[in-house]
Amino acid sequence: MNKDYLIRGTAHHNNFRIFAVQSTNCVQTVRDLHDLSPLATLLLGRMISAAAMLSWDLKDEGSEVTMRIDCEGDIKGAIVICTQDGRLRGYTKKPQLFYNNREDNFKVGKAIGKGTLTISRDLKGIRSYLSTTELISGEIAEDLAYYFQQSEQIPTAVNLGVLIDKTAKVRAAGGFIIQQLPFADEKTADIINENLNLTPNLSDLMDMGLSIPDVLSRFVFKGIQWQINEEKDIAYHCNCSSELFSKALLLLGKEELQTMKEGIKPVCLYCNKVYDFTAEDIQQLIKQLQE
Repeated sequence: MNKDYLIRGTAHHNNFRIFAVQSTNCVQTVRDLHDLSPLATLLLGRMISAAAMLSWDLKDEGSEVTMRIDCEGDIKGAIVICTQDGRLRGYTKKPQLFYNNREDNFKVGKAIGKGTLTISRDLKGIRSYLSTTELISGEIAEDLAYYFQQSEQIPTAVNLGVLIDKTAKVRAAGGFIIQQLPFADEKTADIINENLNLTPNLSDLMDMGLSIPDVLSRFVFKGIQWQINEEKDIAYHCNCSSELFSKALLLLGKEELQTMKEGIKPVCLYCNKVYDFTAEDIQQLIKQLQE
């Protein structure tokens, strides 16, 4: 399978910013780690592509962007984090959500319902930026475009695609974001919008063998000069460790730790790895608090 990657580019004399991502492997990984239902796969798949593209604005090593959905619908919400160097992780609160009506298992917006989209940026645990907007459809691409319009006043087109088959294989996943800069030519913007309306389903095109740059060249920027300025690899990678869980347990305090006489087996939300803290391990943590 081809590698996952992220590109940044410009179009029409730098009048438009372009972010695009191929994320098929990342989405397959998160689907397998969490044994996701089709609906949850579609949701997290779209959010993984979106978060990867949002990570381009991260400047400092060790920084990360978080995309969070909080909602009233059955899926309850989801979160995806991408680091400055393109490492992604995420989870949804109802990973096995499944409806008896087959068609409903592909309607992400219906499973989300009313809710909010929150984007935050952090540098080594210190939050530097946070913005929240209402969800307008729950289909993620429309919600992210609305977020850019409301939070940053940037006219933005967002396309996110995920295609899965009956065996739970992710056949294609990716997306692109196009932003119109203040000095952009309006006629060119109209052409791009018309091209977008005529562009077939993104994940279907990818499944046919077209790369993200192919889609942009043949459809979105047909007749318009554009270029790739930068490219980097992305991958699904969880940063959990026994040390991190130990620090989290210490934050619970002595009294709470003393209730864990038989030990505890916490599970990482992002990769489902189980960490086994025995009764002896808990006693060692209590001793650290007493020192």
